[in-house]
Amino acid sequence: MPTYDYECPDCGPFSEIRPMAEFDRPQPCPDCSALAPRLLTAPALGGGAQQSESGAASAPSHAGGCACCAPRRLSAEAV
Repeated sequence: MPTYDYECPDCGPFSEIRPMAEFDRPQPCPDCSALAPRLLTAPALGGGAQQSESGAASAPSHAGGCACCAPRRLSAEAV
């Protein structure tokens, strides 16, 4: 299943693995449960962290700056 990027208005971007049939449905934010619309980006197929020879996970195999690598924004309640 592909990974889609979403943007919560309060918490910021996040990624979810969803079936292709659900690509246009808003998803609940994992932090506050508010429905978040999908960002207009191409779905990620595969990728993610890779293991090194020592067995430790390395950095993600894709370029930084994507929604899954961006830090989450704190809500006004958390500040």
